[in-house]
Amino acid sequence: MDTFVAYPNNLDFNQGSFHRSSDNYKKVSNFSDIKDFLTLSHTDKLIYLLPSSAIGSYAFERNDNLSTQNNLANFISDIDSFIVNDVSENEFFLFENIGFVMDKRFYNELNRSLNQLKCKVILIPDYFLNKKFDTNTITEFNNRFLFSFNDGTGSSTDQDSLAQYLDTVKSIYINFEPNVFINKSIKELDGYNQNKNISIAKFISSINDNLPNLFKFEFSFQNIFNKLNFSRIEIYACLFLITSIIALPYIFTAQNNKQMNIYETEIFNIFKMIDKNTKRVITPKIQIDQLIEQIPGSSKLQSSRNESKFDNFGFMISLGEKYIEAIKIDFSSNQATLNIEKLPQIQYAVVKNSVDTFNINIIDENIITENNEISGEIKIELKDE
Repeated sequence: MDTFVAYPNNLDFNQGSFHRSSDNYKKVSNFSDIKDFLTLSHTDKLIYLLPSSAIGSYAFERNDNLSTQNNLANFISDIDSFIVNDVSENEFFLFENIGFVMDKRFYNELNRSLNQLKCKVILIPDYFLNKKFDTNTITEFNNRFLFSFNDGTGSSTDQDSLAQYLDTVKSIYINFEPNVFINKSIKELDGYNQNKNISIAKFISSINDNLPNLFKFEFSFQNIFNKLNFSRIEIYACLFLITSIIALPYIFTAQNNKQMNIYETEIFNIFKMIDKNTKRVITPKIQIDQLIEQIPGSSKLQSSRNESKFDNFGFMISLGEKYIEAIKIDFSSNQATLNIEKLPQIQYAVVKNSVDTFNINIIDENIITENNEISGEIKIELKDE
């Protein structure tokens, strides 16, 4: 695992410098674009130092009894008068008792670029480079002076504006006595406790979880695959699984509807064979009962007898409904005529030899055999039990 510390040289964030852990952060290298870090793997870490001049920080007393959203709303309300542009044009963050404000367009562009990387990303204001809680510090870094205040806030300025900015700070923070970390003596900072400038390695060694991370992961298939470090084959496999999860319910529903339509069509065909006047099948049980009631001599007292006649229909089912073109039933004589088409000869022979099990007699056969298939008319008698 390799750790990189990068910081831009301008507010376009398109170029800057970086250090890496492989040489203990001693060498300074340059990058021309954040895309230069695309080669970092998911085991690497990038700490991106956001210029304090690009982000405002404010002390804010967080209410632990309120939700994050409510605390954020209170913070925005508190600093509304300090914001020059419209509130909607800014991005807001809370970390412990510190609130941050950054131009939304700048933040979104930077955050979107960082989301393209595979490595772990930490985005923090650069004044945290030498952040010492309950202590004021001034640190020279990247041709600027980073001010870290004891209330957790921070800012930065260049050397040309240092004297004027110091006057402003001293008017706000009474008895301002910072610890100064500079490379060489600077007139404006004479009189303060001066120390050798902090190194990147020392900053990294002092890092803990008690630091803000303003980076926001943007959920998209591309970003997720980047972070998971999938191979091309694994990406295709995941896309296939995701597509299947989304598509399969619709496929099963369509297949179920298709089977239902086939079922309803076949039911209608059966009713049509029994009664040619059938126009529509809505409730099969009720309609079959109505057909039975139309049979001469039928009554509720004879229902068991009629049911026994329908038991003879097993013979017709055994022939196969796709081979039966029509069925004519005469309940008064207990006879039925079946018109069959291209019924396999072997199937007919097997069924014919077991007619006794169906409780019927074959009265007449007006059939022809062609290509081992039988077509024609079969007349049967439905026996009563």
